[in-house]
Amino acid sequence: MSVTRVIMPKLGLTMDEGRLIAWHKAEGDRVVDGEVLFEVETDKAAMEVPATTSGFVRRLLAKPDDMVPVATVVAVITSTADEDLPAEVTSAATEPAIARSAESAPRQSAQGSPSADRVIASPAARKRAQELGVDLATVVASKPPRISIEDVDAAAAPATAASTGETRIPLSRMRKAIAAAMSRSARDAPQFSIERDVDMSAANARRKEAGASYTDAVVSAAARTLAAHPRLRSRFDGDAIVEQANAHIGLAVAVTDGLLVPVIRDADTKDLATLARERERLEEGAHAGRLTAEALSGAVFSVSNLGSLGVDRFIALVNPPEAAILAMGRVRDRVVARGGKMDVRPVVTLTLSVDHRVADGADAARFLDDLAKRLEASE
Repeated sequence: MSVTRVIMPKLGLTMDEGRLIAWHKAEGDRVVDGEVLFEVETDKAAMEVPATTSGFVRRLLAKPDDMVPVATVVAVITSTADEDLPAEVTSAATEPAIARSAESAPRQSAQGSPSADRVIASPAARKRAQELGVDLATVVASKPPRISIEDVDAAAAPATAASTGETRIPLSRMRKAIAAAMSRSARDAPQFSIERDVDMSAANARRKEAGASYTDAVVSAAARTLAAHPRLRSRFDGDAIVEQANAHIGLAVAVTDGLLVPVIRDADTKDLATLARERERLEEGAHAGRLTAEALSGAVFSVSNLGSLGVDRFIALVNPPEAAILAMGRVRDRVVARGGKMDVRPVVTLTLSVDHRVADGADAARFLDDLAKRLEASE
């Protein structure tokens, strides 16, 4: 009989623990390699974790809502269903998960029963309720029957404000991760920014034909331009600069209480229509909190668009360990000079921020010039 110990995987560079949301298999069930075994919530999103072997689930060593440290054994899978398990399989390995479980157990209601069991709430809402000390049984859902994180915040705010005149909201796991990453970016990476206005007339025609957005057009053009600019798809690594071979583009997506950066892999190889469909799928997954670890990792360059919120131009902080990020404002009609005549064209301001340890001003300027030409020629 072969025995496989399933551990809490490390689903991101900053992850040191994860909240087990739900098991997709029960003890005794058969599982196939690649089939979803359980779901876990990290500081980025809720992710599905597949089994890495086929067999029978013999032990589940963590419960839903447990906070489980990375590398802790959470389940045992065996090749057979009826042989006795070795005693050492479930002894010491279970202790860390069970210890954390006590810290993350649902709050008790006045009657002594778990209040969280009586309501329907998102994993993020349950986590926020524990952080704020809010009994979910007292929270009113704004969109019944499911309680959202906003509902929990609203329930906590009056009591806090009434006693102090101000509302203190503990940082969520995602907010903490963003704070740490952006502080590290500002502290460790000397950054500079350059900008350029780009005529989007040709890109507009092409993206309409493909059923795509302006964002898709910029992502596609940036990915293709990176092929000739290896410094802009590199990272700083101590005593070396590491060039990345693939044009995996991260796309900043605003979500509740934070920001996710799903990755469009090999964006330079996809036609605009295909890229648009993938971008839509990733954005939907980000808003639903259902993205895999792979979907949130591996970017070599990022694009952030605040144009839909009416922003004309802005400077974005580089997302470590990447070397550059492109900030995109709104596309708006402007009067421009063409051939000695005035004309009205759709124009966007693109601002490129770069880690000066990896690339210099001339490198950035050449990239932005090539990107602008590509967009204006709609290549």
